[in-house]
Amino acid sequence: MNKIYLLSIMLCGLMSSCYFVDDIFDPPKENEPSLYDRSQKSISSYLHNQKSYTYDPLGFGELIIKKPIEIVELEELEAKRKEKPSAALDSAIAQKEQHIKTFGIGRTIELDHFFTFEDSTGTVTIYETTFTLNDTLGVKNISAKIKLDIEHKYESILEYFFYERPIFLSTSYQDSKVLSQNFYAFFKGELERRASLEDKSAFLLHTLEMTRQVKLKGSFDQQYVLERESNIHLKNNRPDITEYEDLKFSDLYQTTSENSDEVTGYYFFHKFIGSFKEQKDTNVVLIEFNPYYEIDKIYQMDRPFAQYF
Repeated sequence: MNKIYLLSIMLCGLMSSCYFVDDIFDPPKENEPSLYDRSQKSISSYLHNQKSYTYDPLGFGELIIKKPIEIVELEELEAKRKEKPSAALDSAIAQKEQHIKTFGIGRTIELDHFFTFEDSTGTVTIYETTFTLNDTLGVKNISAKIKLDIEHKYESILEYFFYERPIFLSTSYQDSKVLSQNFYAFFKGELERRASLEDKSAFLLHTLEMTRQVKLKGSFDQQYVLERESNIHLKNNRPDITEYEDLKFSDLYQTTSENSDEVTGYYFFHKFIGSFKEQKDTNVVLIEFNPYYEIDKIYQMDRPFAQYF
């Protein structure tokens, strides 16, 4: 499998409670696997041992090596003792060593991993997970950033998205590739900015649906896609509206920032028949979308309805 991100060692400022360093392990000998490769292997072995699931790796993120502040302080004390030995430094070093031993403090590695699990019922779950490894590369801690059950129609789409395979129909393969990469970069950038597990997971599902629609049509028809999103939302996510029947949509409009041409969202008007509080009637709503084509707000509009179309 190709890696999703390039390996890099991150640097941490002195104000942090930890230090990122590149001297925890000796450099590998020639023809020996790197620390990054060994860390990947440790995580993959751990997941392969989860016998209740079928594990499929997608990619690994950046390797982050952490040195706790307690170990940094110990090394500073040892350096001072080399320059000028004293009983006070011996005592301070002994106390620091005992503290580190008592609380099991050690250097760690953090590595993000994208993968899927399929259980015995055929349910496929996508994970983005941060693995913390100890100084022997054993798994010490796991923290999920994405956890998303997907329908089987999204399984192949997931690989298109992660490996950035072309999905646009164009006059040349290169044009399709560039269009596709720009599309993926747009959504992946926002996916990285989402913070909570719930928000990131929901946005990934939304992104996979956007990717699927482009792959089906070979183009990104914003009007069609957002009409479809609105139909699904009103049918499935509005229990207060029953007997929903789509009538028509206006053209899709784009909103921009006052100070620039940056797109801030989209909107259109939608006319439908539905029952609200057991009263069936014709309604028109204004549906607003954020720049990433997610439904933001829905407003009930007043009659006469013709003015909106």
